[in-house]
Amino acid sequence: MRRFRSALIAVSAAVLVTAVALSVSAQARSKLQRGPAQPAEIKIGIGHGIGFLPLYLAQDLKLFEKHAKAAGITSRISIQRYNTAVPLQQAVAKGEVAAGAYGLSTFLMARDTSRDMLAVSGLTTLPLVLLTARPSIKSLSDLKSNDRVAVPMLTAPQMAYLRMQADKSAFGAWNRLRQQIVAMPHQDALDAMASAKSNIAAYFSSPPFTQVALKEPKVRALLSSDDIMGGKISFLVIAASRDTLRSQPKLAEILSKAIDEASAIIRNDPRRAAVMWLKYEPSNTLNASAVEAILRDLKDDFGSGIFGIEATASFMNSNGRLKNVPASWKDVVAPVLASGSGS
Repeated sequence: MRRFRSALIAVSAAVLVTAVALSVSAQARSKLQRGPAQPAEIKIGIGHGIGFLPLYLAQDLKLFEKHAKAAGITSRISIQRYNTAVPLQQAVAKGEVAAGAYGLSTFLMARDTSRDMLAVSGLTTLPLVLLTARPSIKSLSDLKSNDRVAVPMLTAPQMAYLRMQADKSAFGAWNRLRQQIVAMPHQDALDAMASAKSNIAAYFSSPPFTQVALKEPKVRALLSSDDIMGGKISFLVIAASRDTLRSQPKLAEILSKAIDEASAIIRNDPRRAAVMWLKYEPSNTLNASAVEAILRDLKDDFGSGIFGIEATASFMNSNGRLKNVPASWKDVVAPVLASGSGS
């Protein structure tokens, strides 16, 4: 009898161990199938301006949630705004936000430092335009020594384009031109350029200020970022670290699809998009009708495609600002983007 009880206990213990092992194995398989743990919220760092309109639409119309659900992701995706680029980029580096908006040259330099960054979506190819109100100025070479060129910040993409154009003109032209560049807020630059008493001879603008300025009969365009680069170029891209993309492998797919759907709304329903932009960035000078007209002019400049990486990287390398030049634009974007439009 004792032998029978001992055998029964041993069999029961073996069955229990087997059941526990099977349960643990099932849980492990379930975790592998679910993938990495999903955070409650995924934050995307952004700045200010009409270039961020697709993200405003994606958040307000719950396009992030729509495409996240389709990808099996339960995390809430939200945007977090920063007043300047530096704290935004620091937040990305620290992991305080999952991804952030970068100008193209800034993104390439960030990647050059650690090789850790990948673009997860384009956002806009809004053209930057060099404007003047002076009839005597036909090109940068017509600027006199006391003339000044206004840009929004000395770290803005406009600086890179001015350098490219100056280097095309004459050897050493950039050394002279950069002494004539001043940083001014957009509206101040517009007002100064229009004043006969100001030394602001030109202003390197971005939408919607370009369209506002060109309503003045005496204001005209000298050249644009597209002219300088020989084609369309991304004004803003969304980028994330490889570590983030390993833990959130569907992030690039979700963001790019949401941005493309929002961009379709801008093309097909600019009035609705205009109202949305003014909701996020109220204006004292632009009403919905004015913004709608601007968006109709820019309707093809929003979307997830990433353009101008190869040309920008080559130029930055030629003047010593970039060490590692990607062989292809596809080398610096998330794999899901590599089959799409880009350059």
